[in-house]
Amino acid sequence: MFIFKLIRRMVLFFLVIIVITFVGLLIYMNSVNVNITDEDLPENVYNSSKNLEIRMIDSMIEIVTSDNQEDANQDIEDFLNLMIFKTIRDDINAEYDPIKGESDQSQYIIEDSLFTLDYLIANVNDEDQVVLTVSLKRYGFPKFETALYFYFDIDLSFAKRKMILTLDKVFLDNQEISRGVYDYVVSMADKDSIESAVDKGELDLDKYTYTISFGDFIPFSF
Repeated sequence: MFIFKLIRRMVLFFLVIIVITFVGLLIYMNSVNVNITDEDLPENVYNSSKNLEIRMIDSMIEIVTSDNQEDANQDIEDFLNLMIFKTIRDDINAEYDPIKGESDQSQYIIEDSLFTLDYLIANVNDEDQVVLTVSLKRYGFPKFETALYFYFDIDLSFAKRKMILTLDKVFLDNQEISRGVYDYVVSMADKDSIESAVDKGELDLDKYTYTISFGDFIPFSF
């Protein structure tokens, strides 16, 4: 009889732990709820019918000839969003067109059973940093909508035709992810495979840098 009582108590204990963990997870996901929509996308990038490569060249010329930092930041922002759009269309999902697309496939970058990645948006903030917004959604149970924000310092070198983005900090909604947690997550992945999969520019997960070589995206301009 004692054994049965002990087993019953253990089962109840584990059920309580599971319920508490599940409720805690739901509360946490609700606390980092962010709904990124196509209204957050830069319309000058996704609503234009002009060739992407030509627009990227135009943005580069604007960056070089900008008279002030504010204009330069806007041009950098335009270039990065054009680069993101072109990379998605070239290497991930050729049908991606979240504003003008009509098919289901045109509305996401990556979709699997765990989550949907539907938007990548670059902005330059008041501190002259690039903020990359990564929109993640799950439509099944448990449902969630959230976003990761990656903050990068910018180092432009027109002589070398490169832009180096160095990771400064990462947020899940408004909660900062510590460098230790970020390093642990990265260490769980195959870094060499991730870095080698990036065929445009150079990703260095150890140095937290992504080096953009302009010629990789618009080779005929050099």
